[in-house]
Amino acid sequence: MDAADLDAAWRSLHTPESARLLEAVPISGDDVWVAVDHQGRRHLLLQVPEGSNAPATTTQGLQVTVGRHQVRGAQPTVYLDLTCLSEDVDVTFAAVAADIGADAARVAQAERLMVVTAALSRWEWFWGVEPGGLSEQDALGLFAELWFLYRWPQPCAETVDAWTGSTGARHDFQWPSRSVEVKAATRRAGGAVLHRIHNLDQLSDPEQGQLFIFSLRVVRDALARNTLPDLVERIEQRLHEDPSSHSEFARKLGLRGYSPAHRQRYGIHYRILGEYLYEVDSGFPRLTALSFASGLPAGISDVGYVLDMAACDPWLVASSPEEWHA
Repeated sequence: MDAADLDAAWRSLHTPESARLLEAVPISGDDVWVAVDHQGRRHLLLQVPEGSNAPATTTQGLQVTVGRHQVRGAQPTVYLDLTCLSEDVDVTFAAVAADIGADAARVAQAERLMVVTAALSRWEWFWGVEPGGLSEQDALGLFAELWFLYRWPQPCAETVDAWTGSTGARHDFQWPSRSVEVKAATRRAGGAVLHRIHNLDQLSDPEQGQLFIFSLRVVRDALARNTLPDLVERIEQRLHEDPSSHSEFARKLGLRGYSPAHRQRYGIHYRILGEYLYEVDSGFPRLTALSFASGLPAGISDVGYVLDMAACDPWLVASSPEEWHA
């Protein structure tokens, strides 16, 4: 069952009158259930061995306990009980429950606490993300950063650490020897590729090393396989054997306003038209604070501008990852 199926199952259940009863329906065999209590709160119940202890969690709006419960038509049994305490996070709870339910169904009851602990850790950074936290333009910008991460330096602990686009750093990727600012553009009728530079810091020289700008050109295409959620999953698969980097990647996604619970909002399919890396040196067309020797004019607090990439061809260093690493 996916999150939508679980949501439908919860909605189908009647609210029991007694505080001692849960109205429930099984989702896997007879030991994994979704349920509602007398307050209408949603539960995920996983049967566990006697004497099990609930994993600690500090997630607001989520309660995890172990107790003896009785669902209608069944004998009282010990369950690990995940309870959603607020309707505001029902969508996220459904996604978490689908993730946990799928994993729990594949392991023995004695291993379920470990499965739940791992899943709660994965979802920690996404729990409080608002459904509208990522605009369409922001989602495209995030897609471009993740495309660069996946294709060019490729996912690993060092690359995840270098990805600073979610932390307010000057550039989107920062290594000791180089920094990369990432931009995305959709195809325009006139063929021009334009990138908006939001402030004078964006193309300023890094504190050390060389600066590059990565330009990703895309077009919407319903038949293309590239979506933001798909790209996230591909990166997570690469990081699967490194739990620390996987967790750090999830943290930075959450900071950006992305949550897999809201993946249907990011389902735009993109076809890649081209990917280009430019070296930003002293002659590159840009504005920085140094462009204003006497400082900005009175009353101007910052400057943004539009960069036409047709003027940047002399600084092109690679149009594929292979050329960059050669």
